[in-house]
Amino acid sequence: MKTFLLIIGGCLSVRFLLAQPTPSGSKSVMTFQSPATHLNTTSFFPATPAQTVVSRIDWTSDIEADQTVSAPTFIAKACITSAKPVLRYSLLLNDKVQTQVRDLKVERDKDCQQVFNQTVQLNEGENKLRLTAYLNGGGEVTSNLTVIYKKPPVLVLEKRLALVIGNSDYVGSNKLTNPVNDANDVATALKKLGFEVLQFANLNNKSMRQAINNFGEKLRDYQVGLFYYAGHGVQNNGNNYLVPTDAQPESKNEIEYECIDANRILTKMEDARTRTNIVVLDACRNNPLDRSWSRGGDNTGLASMDAPIGSVIAYATAPGKTAADGNGRNGLYTAALLKALQTPNQTIIQLFQQVRSEVVRQSDRKQVPWESTSLTGDFYFQRK
Repeated sequence: MKTFLLIIGGCLSVRFLLAQPTPSGSKSVMTFQSPATHLNTTSFFPATPAQTVVSRIDWTSDIEADQTVSAPTFIAKACITSAKPVLRYSLLLNDKVQTQVRDLKVERDKDCQQVFNQTVQLNEGENKLRLTAYLNGGGEVTSNLTVIYKKPPVLVLEKRLALVIGNSDYVGSNKLTNPVNDANDVATALKKLGFEVLQFANLNNKSMRQAINNFGEKLRDYQVGLFYYAGHGVQNNGNNYLVPTDAQPESKNEIEYECIDANRILTKMEDARTRTNIVVLDACRNNPLDRSWSRGGDNTGLASMDAPIGSVIAYATAPGKTAADGNGRNGLYTAALLKALQTPNQTIIQLFQQVRSEVVRQSDRKQVPWESTSLTGDFYFQRK
């Protein structure tokens, strides 16, 4: 503008001078007229083209570097950037739909226009999340996330030792279906709960006595001892006996020689002076003098035993009754026990109450587990 005004002013000055009379004797002045000036209004910088919005999903969940979490509850959180409005979202966990809501109102914050937030329950191990945002007018954007859930280690404040025996292959009777499976699964569960486990299957008389003796000697260095037995068990003259695989008593008088007195376990535990002792007998089978030797029936089961101080004795069924072998992998009682062992922060008394409730329900009240206890304090299989 200033340039333009200067040019106009210059032209007017020249015209004024030309209009003045020329003094005599002076020389004529040559004048020049410059060509018209055109201002260049073109910008020195080219215009920036409009940016294309790329639709994408960025996961923003708080996870560790290796994508491993220690809690089953997980918040699936993501930031969605899209060129079009989002009509709905779909979240899948291991190919199962978790949420599929139309017109879902998502959060907004200063860093993200659309924040997806959904709580899911993870399974132990690998979990595959798949989030899909469906756009208005067609099209979708999808992103996957893998999260590994590992349970934290069980808090164990004392040394624990367990002896686990399952006898199925009896020489003098029909074989039992579940005891070896029961023992294997109980041993696995106890290891996860901080127990060092001595595990045996199908022991004869000599091997069974030796296993109990070794357990008693080793137990002296532990604070908690546990004995689990699945197989045949009988009572004679008010005493309970565990039946080795080679036992073939021909009369009641031979039972104490052919079988293992259950009090042998209690004596070993008392001698070891462990703070807490647990005996679990899924052994309420029929009397071996009944040659069928099958679980269940009308024959008498085990007798009640007094639990030494600091001990609990758990029976698969009430004194004088027999227990079912079960139709699946595990016996009815052990299946309920394995389920209850997965529940944290319950005392051992609460655990056996849970087992009893489950067995009573499953057996239509025909089998009622029983415990004898002289515990002086609470014991927890797992604390979290």
